[in-house]
Amino acid sequence: MPNYDECVITFPVGGIYGVARLATKLNELLNRGQIGPWHVGHWIDFRHTAIRIKFLTVTDGMVAKGFCVDAF
Repeated sequence: MPNYDECVITFPVGGIYGVARLATKLNELLNRGQIGPWHVGHWIDFRHTAIRIKFLTVTDGMVAKGFCVDAF
């Protein structure tokens, strides 16, 4: 079982509205069966420049990071 921190990825989102774009991309991966369920975590700062997302496995997090980071 991986450590909790190993399943948390911080995504830059460029503000509150970027979370919707991120969620759309993560749900696309989920619907294709490329990742398992994911859960929204906490903002890293008060300006909402990035958010933490928790994944069930390290592999899910890495797949999502590779697919989503370039979008922002």
